[in-house]
Amino acid sequence: MLSRILVLCVSILFAFQIQAEPVENASTIRLGSEYNFAKKAILAEFGEPLVSQENSISYSNLKYKGFQFNSVSFNFKNDKLIEMRFFINTPNKLKANQYVKKLADMMAKNYSLSMDLSDNSYFYKGGVSPKGIGHLFTISAAKIQGEWKAELRYGPL
Repeated sequence: MLSRILVLCVSILFAFQIQAEPVENASTIRLGSEYNFAKKAILAEFGEPLVSQENSISYSNLKYKGFQFNSVSFNFKNDKLIEMRFFINTPNKLKANQYVKKLADMMAKNYSLSMDLSDNSYFYKGGVSPKGIGHLFTISAAKIQGEWKAELRYGPL
């Protein structure tokens, strides 16, 4: 009987921890928002995009959370915002990892993070997905089209 009460208490505390985790996404822009609503929020926050299509809205050289991102894309599927990707171009893997660490330090002010190390690159996961299962965002370094990048990615849903 005592073990059941203990399990119940731990479960309640765990639930409160999950509830306390902010589920805010990129400022006022929420994953899962309908296209028209999300587009209005994106334009209000970031101004006119470089490209605006039915399945994505893209920017270049955008400042967000104190970082200058070389490219940003808001991706849609079935009229819903499913993913937000923020990239910083770097000259090499070392510099990409340095940006990943700085991004993680910034996000850790508002979210709990977990970290993995793979191929001498950091990979962070944090926040709680709006669906309540999985992580809200990841932060990683990768070589994309021959160029090292640090990426902050919300989603996908």
